[in-house]
Amino acid sequence: MFVSTMISPSHYIFVSSLARELLRRGHHLTELVIRPPASPHPNRTSFVIEDKNYIEVLDFNLEETSSYSLFDEIYFLYEYCEQTTNDTLRSKAFLDLMKHIRQKKPKFDVFVLDYPLQETFIGINHEIGRKPMVAMTAFNMPEDVLRLMGSPYFPSLLPYAGVGAHGGEPLTFYERAESLVRWLAYRAYIDWKYRPWVNQLLAEHFPGSPPLEELEKDVAISLVNTNPALHGPVPLVPSIVEVGGMQAQPARPLPADILDWVNEKAAPHGFVFMSFGTNVRSASINKGRRDAILRAFGRIKQRVLWKYEEDDILDKLPANVRVVKWAPQNDILGQPNIRCFVSHNGGLSTQEASYHGVPILGIPFFADQIHYAKKTVRIGVGRTLTYTNITEENFYEALNDVVNNPRYRENMLRVRRALRDQKETPVERAAWYVEMAARTAGAPHLRSPALRLRWYEIWMLDILAAFLAALAALGLALRLLVRAACAPRGSTPTRRAAKDKTH
Repeated sequence: MFVSTMISPSHYIFVSSLARELLRRGHHLTELVIRPPASPHPNRTSFVIEDKNYIEVLDFNLEETSSYSLFDEIYFLYEYCEQTTNDTLRSKAFLDLMKHIRQKKPKFDVFVLDYPLQETFIGINHEIGRKPMVAMTAFNMPEDVLRLMGSPYFPSLLPYAGVGAHGGEPLTFYERAESLVRWLAYRAYIDWKYRPWVNQLLAEHFPGSPPLEELEKDVAISLVNTNPALHGPVPLVPSIVEVGGMQAQPARPLPADILDWVNEKAAPHGFVFMSFGTNVRSASINKGRRDAILRAFGRIKQRVLWKYEEDDILDKLPANVRVVKWAPQNDILGQPNIRCFVSHNGGLSTQEASYHGVPILGIPFFADQIHYAKKTVRIGVGRTLTYTNITEENFYEALNDVVNNPRYRENMLRVRRALRDQKETPVERAAWYVEMAARTAGAPHLRSPALRLRWYEIWMLDILAAFLAALAALGLALRLLVRAACAPRGSTPTRRAAKDKTH
């Protein structure tokens, strides 16, 4: 059973790579997903969410999202999550899947769920008999997953909702303080508002389901979208498996019209590719900033290929710029003639650029994009610009620097070598762990003992309390002993008074 209901198409790109690998290995797949598979497969039964909210184009207010405060960010993220969860629960695809499960009672060996922000759908595992579960995520390494698997989380080592350190370089004082504040703010919202809301939905839509805390005990493996080469090393329990860049792969041949624009003969100075991924539309950017970017593009020697979704720009294009409404990003990034990737610094986009060794000019808008942009600058594989501050001059200066300064490509090639130096591909590793969870009835040998401890036992606060109590008792006993020892021997106040009267 395979469930991926995150509205983000990039999440589907990530998780569908695992679905294809499982099918290639001969497994049967029943899935609830947001997009139909690219091609039919006899072993695949798909329930596709086709309701309006899932097929309409997302159009965020980029002027707002790029300048969100911490609390704006939390509200935006979880409002988005709650809306998409409710949309899914009302969708025909979900209702048809529940009918299929309850009437036909198909047998499953393992339950795979794109988990963080879609926790409600763990209830499907209750419907199929609580099979061993694999929780996966296209987010980096959410603290929720570490907690879920009983793995330690230290905000001093891994920035909350961020990207880890590089080469053992520690976080600064300010970064550690920011990480601590973000962690506390998110945990307060998640524990006091979000998880109680999930439990309400479980009770409403999955009759007889135990609470979230009980269902989470079925999680055997978590697949996280990280790789130490890009995200930095963090301490993990073995049930958390890093499969970062699972969707990245060697470039396939480009469509002829795109290849004719970017090949070495047509673009002797190379080309620049600009795309804001699947969640941010280039056509939504402020028209003044869009025109400033176009003027800057017109000043460089390279050709430009820009993923832009509307036709309102066609009469403004410089001679060296071409726009397309759709672009095979991974295959374009794999072209030897590419010089720079102008990106929103989304997780998958940054990973694919790293996989192919392409330096980045980042323009982040929200969520993990901001953290990947910081990492890009920190490890010297690109530059970043604040969206609301873009001008023709600062865009041209940054782009020209990334295109012509060899240090960015050299640093990115070092990341690429480390990223590719693995004994198997990330998707092969992911599929093996899914199979292992099924073979071993939930991989109990990988289960962290932290999952059977209360939070104060994990931090040994009970031992500290016992130690302090013993210390206090010892101190009190010593005090009483000293007082007793200091009292005059063979004399009491009554006897002294009687003695005084005789004199």
